[in-house]
Amino acid sequence: MPLGSAEALALTGMMGAGKSTVARAVGLLLRRKVVSTDALVEARAGKPVARIFAEEGESAFRALEREAVDALAGPLVVDLGGGAFCDPEGALRLLAVARVVFLDVSAAEAARRLGAERPASEGMESRPLAPRWEALLVRRLPMYLRAHHRVEVDALAPGAVARRVVGLVEGAT
Repeated sequence: MPLGSAEALALTGMMGAGKSTVARAVGLLLRRKVVSTDALVEARAGKPVARIFAEEGESAFRALEREAVDALAGPLVVDLGGGAFCDPEGALRLLAVARVVFLDVSAAEAARRLGAERPASEGMESRPLAPRWEALLVRRLPMYLRAHHRVEVDALAPGAVARRVVGLVEGAT
């Protein structure tokens, strides 16, 4: 079934899956506004995600993330934070108001991508959960698999992933 004109399209998956980059490409292809739940959280908190984690803890971040998910409506392309779809209430809401696509990345590919994002001297300060990537995947995978669609992203350029996503949600497979 094609994506409804008022239905949001939400991209979920682990850090390093390319959600932000693919969301921008999908937004261009579908001519839709792109929003990031992490950016919405940062705007509301007035500080970066890493500082929220460091100063207030993960539970405070998740509460802000829930508020961001609850506010999503309309014909958007949404770049979900890696854990946003793992909140049971948030996932139910997303499945009801959006077409959810799981961008599936392997541990090796995610590590390569995350390492390429910044010089080694910077470390992973901007991604406080990165050191627990594999343990998080074990816990999150069953939740990600509830998404309406799944796209394996290893070895694909962001534009190719975006075209696959659009093909899936427009009914072209």
